[in-house]
Amino acid sequence: MPDRMKPSRLLLRLEAEIAAAKTPLDADCKRAERAAYLARLGRFDEARGEVGALQERYGSFPNALMSSWLNLVSGVIGHCSNMDPSARDKMLRSYALSSAANLTDLRARSAAWLAHLDYLSVRTRSMVRHARESLRLAAQDDHSTRSRASLVLAQAYHLAGRLDLALPWYQRVHVHATAEGDDMTLSARMHNMTSLRAQELRIHSWLREESVQDPGYALLGAESTASFDLVVGSKSLQSLVPILRAQVHTARGEFASALTLYEKHLGQAILEGLGRLQSDLLADRAWCRLQCGQELDALEDARLAESLIDPTGQFDDRIMAHGRLAQVSAAIRDTAGADRHKGLALDALVGHRELQRQILELLGGEEL
Repeated sequence: MPDRMKPSRLLLRLEAEIAAAKTPLDADCKRAERAAYLARLGRFDEARGEVGALQERYGSFPNALMSSWLNLVSGVIGHCSNMDPSARDKMLRSYALSSAANLTDLRARSAAWLAHLDYLSVRTRSMVRHARESLRLAAQDDHSTRSRASLVLAQAYHLAGRLDLALPWYQRVHVHATAEGDDMTLSARMHNMTSLRAQELRIHSWLREESVQDPGYALLGAESTASFDLVVGSKSLQSLVPILRAQVHTARGEFASALTLYEKHLGQAILEGLGRLQSDLLADRAWCRLQCGQELDALEDARLAESLIDPTGQFDDRIMAHGRLAQVSAAIRDTAGADRHKGLALDALVGHRELQRQILELLGGEEL
């Protein structure tokens, strides 16, 4: 263990609870919960080994509680290892099983994770429904569930452009995750706040508008997240932070620094599940290459980025992909290409603003 890494309070507590469990089933449920946290730490082999052992143990003696846990944990492993789309199906099975068996705590936990995946796939109505249900059902001291659902709502308000409404939810995440000893949720809170700030910076930089966010603050957030992950020993989705750094460097006009990070980490980021952002990131790298005098490589990145844009994909991804490609096209005097990409970026911006409006309408300002 590196000198800077600290032991996980949550892992230590779960191990103590396993040792003190009154029944074998209670101990095994805690083992499943521990496996989920190991996956969130990026220790996937350990997590899968624990799940495999539990599946073998209960294969001949089905148990609704254990089946619910195993489906949820399998979903967490799939999501954390490479953002596997099938993770949602496993979490839905956990939700269905726990609902049918009246396992309220596990139903709340499953609903919180479903809200998390709903946020990532922009299922706004489902996100709000699952978040509300999770917070309604979760016990006040179920810090894990409450921190997960609160993080979803914080991100949703933040994405909608209302940091003022997001901050109280971010604070609840901090309170519950700290009480739980859940370093990975604290890390996710830091990363998501910084990522959404970086997104705003990048959109405003392309529109040549002044952002309310300080670019230096966004970069400091990325550096703080990296340092925190090092201390807590996180190995999950390790390319996320350097890619975030690269995006902030680009928004600040620090193209050489951004290009170095993209060249080192972009391939791994795609393997780890950031393929949804591939067109956006390649377009960003093309712009950096052009600014660094690598015109041929920039044009290759730009062509690949354009071929990978999903015309039905998320609005913010398309804003930045088309926006960067408009800049690249203008720089190489391709006026028609620049106008086309600018128009598509502005269309996506209109859709993004409408999505923000819809999120606010669904959430309102109520206490969920």
